[in-house]
Amino acid sequence: MISSLGSAIRDFFDFFKQNNVPTIWARIRKQDVPWLVQFSVYGFCGAMATVVSVGQVVLLSLYVIPAYENMIVDGALITDQLRARHLLYNNTIAFVTTNVFVYYMNVLLVFKRGRHHPWMEFFYFTLVNFVCFAISQIAGPWLVKHFGIPTNVAILTNAVVAAFINFVARKFFVFKG
Repeated sequence: MISSLGSAIRDFFDFFKQNNVPTIWARIRKQDVPWLVQFSVYGFCGAMATVVSVGQVVLLSLYVIPAYENMIVDGALITDQLRARHLLYNNTIAFVTTNVFVYYMNVLLVFKRGRHHPWMEFFYFTLVNFVCFAISQIAGPWLVKHFGIPTNVAILTNAVVAAFINFVARKFFVFKG
């Protein structure tokens, strides 16, 4: 186990040492890379998706549909129940745009297309993403409503839960690898 991890780390660094930037870019787009490089690129795409999603949720929560603790709604302090509901609305809005963004990032940089027809691939991708989203949306608002956790902790919980499930499903079900 340790020797294979050491080998993977060596392959990771050798890949960057032995290739110039145009070659790295071309090989990453073909997914012709060591698995640790592919996982790192997936992590980068996930980080970008998280920034897009969380950015939308935060902006919506601050300026459009109030969802932060200590905000005033209709002249009264926002309740945890209303905050949880509003957070669900904001996450749902962000899900739609983030799903499209992360699909194209994954197709461009991480996974090989072709296991399914492109429309079915996008459907399966969205379905897997939606299942993860639904699970996280139950967990995040439930924690807000029942334990009063801060909104940002609930948002982060949503992102972490979805990331783990999505990688496995995308790699072995949606795309070719």
